[in-house]
Amino acid sequence: MVTQVQIARRLGLDVSSVNKILNRKAGPVFRKETIRQVYRAARAMGYDFGRLKFTHRRRFERHDVTIGAELIIRTRDGGMFDQGVATIRDISPSGARLTDVATPLGTFPAEAFSVTLRPLQKPLLDVEIEGRIVRFHSEGQAAFGVAFVQVDSTLKRKLQRVAEPI
Repeated sequence: MVTQVQIARRLGLDVSSVNKILNRKAGPVFRKETIRQVYRAARAMGYDFGRLKFTHRRRFERHDVTIGAELIIRTRDGGMFDQGVATIRDISPSGARLTDVATPLGTFPAEAFSVTLRPLQKPLLDVEIEGRIVRFHSEGQAAFGVAFVQVDSTLKRKLQRVAEPI
């Protein structure tokens, strides 16, 4: 397994510089050529980029809402794994936080899965929102971060209306 120390030694850089470049951390500004060299060396040496920890950046600001929804948990092949209810909170055009999740099985599939949300209140009453779980929160009560997928222009407009600050 290739380490950041090995990459730094090969390029004659400080390990903290390699770490900051690979993790895209804020701080000192590195020359574009140095950044290219670090990524090129990491790829050539077989560095596992999956081990990196990226700071999550939201594309859209989320706004606090409380919208009941039907929740469908789908397996990788699109079949239904379980069905229940949840509360949509902190919504944006690209995602939301789900709380108060209740399903008969009370569990999620062990392999990759997706979710379908059917909001039970206007203006989202007539839509289905496809998403994938991107984050689990367990401070006190379980909550789940959902990234919406395949958002068409009509749904995006409705989500923007709901997510507008009051």
